[in-house]
Amino acid sequence: MPERDANDLQKNIECLLNEASSYQKVGQFRDAETLISQARRLAKGNSQASAEIDLFWAMSLIEQNKREQALQILSAMLIEYGGWFKNPGGQDLYKLVQLQRAFSLMHLERNHEARPLLEEAESFQFDGEVQSAIHCQLGRCYHELSLYTLAKPQFERAYALGVTEDWQTVFHYYYGYTLYELKDFQLAKREFILCLQAGGSGPAPSMRYSMLAAASRKLGEHDEARFYEKKAEEVP
Repeated sequence: MPERDANDLQKNIECLLNEASSYQKVGQFRDAETLISQARRLAKGNSQASAEIDLFWAMSLIEQNKREQALQILSAMLIEYGGWFKNPGGQDLYKLVQLQRAFSLMHLERNHEARPLLEEAESFQFDGEVQSAIHCQLGRCYHELSLYTLAKPQFERAYALGVTEDWQTVFHYYYGYTLYELKDFQLAKREFILCLQAGGSGPAPSMRYSMLAAASRKLGEHDEARFYEKKAEEVP
């Protein structure tokens, strides 16, 4: 394909995806899917453009919380574009596909399947925020698999990189819980306090207070433990 035609094709696809993105932002997902389908027809025969559109489609489904469906598309991409992903030009997109597969599997609590993907993603070169999220997810994955000695350094690496605001509550809870299982009760208590202060979504407040009570009791702080136990009963 002549360079000019290739550039025109890329521009047309970008216009369709930008318009689809605008529809998604206002909740008009059916209209967005129509535009994505148009983009896929235009990109037929072009591996890079087709793979980028499929990833866009999968991310759209993730935004709609349709993670099982998104995961099917992401997994199918590994088969459809497996050869192209091995080329230098396909490596960046391959990393994004694997990353989204790993995160989706964690969201679906399929920790055993997520583990090798997260371990692979740890070696990828992403910016600080994404790299921090990978360490948070891998730390949580190890925690859920009761691999606490492996979980701790992952949380420490995430902390060193900086934990984003949307991860704060989950990070402090699971890091604290990991420290608790490793019998570092003083640091665990600190993390549970930070988890409460972070607010936001994540483990229920009753779970946060219960773990804070457990850490306080291990430290011999029985009055504090009773206070936190009472708080755990009062909150959802």
